[in-house]
Amino acid sequence: MGITATPLPQRLFFRFICIYFSLYSLPSTGRISIFSQFPGAQFVWKPYIALWKAMCPWVGARWFHLSGRAITYTPTGSGDTTLDYIQNLLILLFAFAGALLWSILDRKRTDYPKLEPWLRLLVRYTLALTLFGYSFAKIFPLQFRAPGYSKLIEPYGDFSPMGALWYFMGASTAYIVFSGLAEVVPGLLLLFRRTTTLGALCAFAVLLNVAVLNYCYDVPVKLYSTNLVLMALYLAAADLRRLVNIFVLNRATDPVDQTAPGFTHRWARIGAIAFQVVFISYILGNSLYGGWQGYQSRVIHPPRPPIYGLYDVEQFKLNGQEAPLLETDRTRWRKLIAEFPGNIVIKMMNGTTRGYPAAYNDDKKTLTLTDPNDKGKTYTLTYSRSGPNYLNLEGALPAGQVSMLLVKVDDSKFLLLSRGFHWINEVAFNR
Repeated sequence: MGITATPLPQRLFFRFICIYFSLYSLPSTGRISIFSQFPGAQFVWKPYIALWKAMCPWVGARWFHLSGRAITYTPTGSGDTTLDYIQNLLILLFAFAGALLWSILDRKRTDYPKLEPWLRLLVRYTLALTLFGYSFAKIFPLQFRAPGYSKLIEPYGDFSPMGALWYFMGASTAYIVFSGLAEVVPGLLLLFRRTTTLGALCAFAVLLNVAVLNYCYDVPVKLYSTNLVLMALYLAAADLRRLVNIFVLNRATDPVDQTAPGFTHRWARIGAIAFQVVFISYILGNSLYGGWQGYQSRVIHPPRPPIYGLYDVEQFKLNGQEAPLLETDRTRWRKLIAEFPGNIVIKMMNGTTRGYPAAYNDDKKTLTLTDPNDKGKTYTLTYSRSGPNYLNLEGALPAGQVSMLLVKVDDSKFLLLSRGFHWINEVAFNR
């Protein structure tokens, strides 16, 4: 027996979660929706998304007297912005108001045997698609990456809690793939009615761990992960009594109610099955193809600059004079990081780090740096090599004319990258 039982509190609760999960499953920025998977869906749902983007700032300004960045939509990578909380609050209020109105207009109905299977289908597929989205980004390790040169030379105490979590995950590709498999399995189980309960229990365990990590390491996906946990809990709750009978009370239990959304005509049932097969194949095929393409372009063959590497600055001449190794010097370079084609990171002798937009001219062997504080100022350096691990840079910087000799750092010097896996450890190697 599901949530649609005769008692009034259960009917009220079902009406509430029906509206809440339905609204939450519709397309929105930063969330995966089943309704966004169809070709052209972005055009169909664009007015709906625009409505939310107009309503949430209005509510923030009128109800909470907010202004500025808090009620301005900007791509920050966070799913826990003020506007995200306002949207979730409005969904809650709409669900409460809708459930109340529904209860008044439909007060004679005692259960919803046809509607609940449709709600469970929506929640199952929304949860499954979300798990696929995150799992394939781990199976093809794209969500987490091994710490780059900038992070390898950054003191651990300067990491943010989220950064510590991100690069802890990225330090082991095998564990990233394992965590992806732990998410894809419940996603697959949720696609079928017979395995929904098992899939919901597995999804609840996996997503609860994700949500706790988000809370404990200040990852700005708290709202989303909490709602996903609630979806998994809703799917599992329908069989809670049977699970308690089996695992706690050691009692026999009734068969699971696997009622499916009904279709009157045989052709409609056949069409529904065919659509399910095509849709699942499309989602899985698209996820596998997209993951593989991303893995090839970002991991196997990532774009790299001509002078790729981490370098120590061995010699630094300013206006023809060798600059001394003073830790208070704000002009002498200490390290250079060329990890991405459009960016250069410089660590100065005094410990400060500066990032510069960078552009290369392979024919002229020049590197042009743009002042991040003044886009109109650029500095051009010529580069050359006197050996496979040596780099020479010459040109004009704000401090004057410079000439540098840089030595490439061997990756194997970083224990985090070189330690690897060992079956046998005579002593614990913990540093």
